[in-house]
Amino acid sequence: MPKIIDVELTRLRIAKAAGKAIAAKGISAVTMIDIANAAGVTTGMITHYYEGKADIIAAALRVPFLNMERKIAHLLEQGETDLAVLLDAAIPASKSHVEDSVIWVNFWGVIAADPEFHKLNATLHREGKKIYDQVIRAAWSESEHWPAHVFEAALRSIITFVFGLSAGGVTNRAVWTASVLRSQLEIHLGMVRNWAQQQALMACDNQNRVKKIKG
Repeated sequence: MPKIIDVELTRLRIAKAAGKAIAAKGISAVTMIDIANAAGVTTGMITHYYEGKADIIAAALRVPFLNMERKIAHLLEQGETDLAVLLDAAIPASKSHVEDSVIWVNFWGVIAADPEFHKLNATLHREGKKIYDQVIRAAWSESEHWPAHVFEAALRSIITFVFGLSAGGVTNRAVWTASVLRSQLEIHLGMVRNWAQQQALMACDNQNRVKKIKG
């Protein structure tokens, strides 16, 4: 009886292996053979599941998203509401998170010189942004009442800061230790939350003034 192959699991296994190969050699240097060796399969099997190197790289870059979503979902199920704790999965503060961040830092280094990667980055950014959007709304219930432009600004600030922490944690781990990364994330989130609350109150006050004038 022929062996039944789960296509999605096989694709995921290859994507994870590609991530490890990228972390070891870099996106520019990694080859299909490197990825095949890391996955323990033939290059022919890889091309059966992926159209080419760019397609595999895209899949490898999505693995950190899957890991992040899984860890956040687990914490939320346990009743966790501290956004800094929830977003710990997004910074290189543990070995597994470092591996995820290395893939992305490698990718950032080649985006500017490759139009195809530039387009891929835009697509992946939109996908990742949804994760941050959902976790912020879950952790900060008051964000439901923030004006759209205030929430968007807070969201962008948090994502940008996390990206910076990721770069620091990958390129200079002696300085950007796990404790430093976590403490800086907590500080930034606190400032963003306070700022957003103030902006929301100001917007509410302005609306009330306008109503009084019109009334």
